[in-house]
Amino acid sequence: MEGTVVQVQEAVQKAQTYLLDIFQSAKDKQVRLEGVELSDDFKFWFISFSYIQSGQEGVLGSMREYKTVKLRAEDGEFLGARNGLLSMSLA
Repeated sequence: MEGTVVQVQEAVQKAQTYLLDIFQSAKDKQVRLEGVELSDDFKFWFISFSYIQSGQEGVLGSMREYKTVKLRAEDGEFLGARNGLLSMSLA
């Protein structure tokens, strides 16, 4: 692995902070970590979260909203976020 990489715990914490700052729909929800992936070249963290969508609690269960945050691995800088689970398409 070349250079330094932000440790996974710090990356998750930063990603969750960015998620709550950017997506108002995630505020006041129980956010659940769904997955963490370091890109093969060690340049990016992809961190996925989910939370229950407002008004979607029902008999068949709850609908969850999924978001993936992309951070620069070197310093944890926010680079992007999108709907959905882990995806190298943010690369």
